[in-house]
Amino acid sequence: MRGAKTARRGRWITRLRAGARAGVLAAAAGAGALLGGCASMTEGQCRRADWYERGLEDGREGRPALWLDAHRQACARAGVQPDAARWLDGWAQGNRAYCTPRSGWQSGALNRGYGGACRDRDEDAFMRAYAAGQAVWRTRQELQRSWEEVERLELELRRVTRDEDRQRIRQRLAWLDVERRRLRLLLETQELTRP
Repeated sequence: MRGAKTARRGRWITRLRAGARAGVLAAAAGAGALLGGCASMTEGQCRRADWYERGLEDGREGRPALWLDAHRQACARAGVQPDAARWLDGWAQGNRAYCTPRSGWQSGALNRGYGGACRDRDEDAFMRAYAAGQAVWRTRQELQRSWEEVERLELELRRVTRDEDRQRIRQRLAWLDVERRRLRLLLETQELTRP
């Protein structure tokens, strides 16, 4: 029984990581864009940089350690070499703050991508919280769409003249009222998962 539970958990984590792969690909594409021409820092920022603080910020934002390469390339144009040791010290501290279930939940609830920055930490706990946050984000989106449909139907109800059209719209509005109540209850329950 314990072996089956462990196997199911392993498959769940694998599926979750695969779902977050879009975030990894987006982060990789972003890093590629940075390395390919879009600078991670301006020349002025490179000259004034406190590399520990910059690393701390990058770590807290969930950027992977390879972000330092983007800074190296951006600052090369200004003739500035990043202080890699200070940046990595700051990044490690920021990464510790980012790789928590609370941060994972917040990132998921805001639909931020995940770039794999927590692989050397407790990524499983981060990803479980991230998935719970993503569920909150999806429910909020459904609720928003239902409100938009109600507004659209209320405008349509004012314009139609045939009784059968009015009846159809009123039935749809009644169904949407029930659906919005269901979504609000679901959202309240999901928000209880916030670490």
